[in-house]
Amino acid sequence: EMNSPDYGMQAFLWWRPEVAQRDLELIRDAGFGWVKQGFAWREIEGTGKGQFDWSVADRIVDQVESVGGLHVIARLDNEPSWASGWAYPNEQNVTMSPPRDLQDYADFCGALASRYEGRIAAYQVWNEPNLKREWGDKAPDPEGYVDLLRVCYQAIKKADPNAIVISAGLAPTTRWDNVA
Repeated sequence: EMNSPDYGMQAFLWWRPEVAQRDLELIRDAGFGWVKQGFAWREIEGTGKGQFDWSVADRIVDQVESVGGLHVIARLDNEPSWASGWAYPNEQNVTMSPPRDLQDYADFCGALASRYEGRIAAYQVWNEPNLKREWGDKAPDPEGYVDLLRVCYQAIKKADPNAIVISAGLAPTTRWDNVA
């Protein structure tokens, strides 16, 4: 049996520590118990397989703990170009794509969960996989998403058995085609 994780709020804490501090305090003071933050794979392991830059992720986890009263939900998505084969000429044209090798994603998920064992309470695997733009500009692939969810779940649970693993939320849509 698991208790409900109460209520949470999505925040953008990555780029500006002073804004992150303000927002975390507002979230806590509003009575929320959870904060969801993207931990973009390409920001942490973007330069190459096994080449991690934990500096911003460490700051965020430390900052959430310093505010107190909040649990972190880490959204894991935004693959690096080395993992997908996509080139990202600028941030305006970035899409998300599942990696060519699911083990690369599993390794990232496991490394993150290992580093923050007991400090990040929950992990959301990917984002809105029912949208073409979140699925490598291809038709959404439910079976492919289940495979992605499975490898990440297994890696997280191996590194941190007490972590909660959450499937990605679906985008609301009225379409049922190769776009959504």
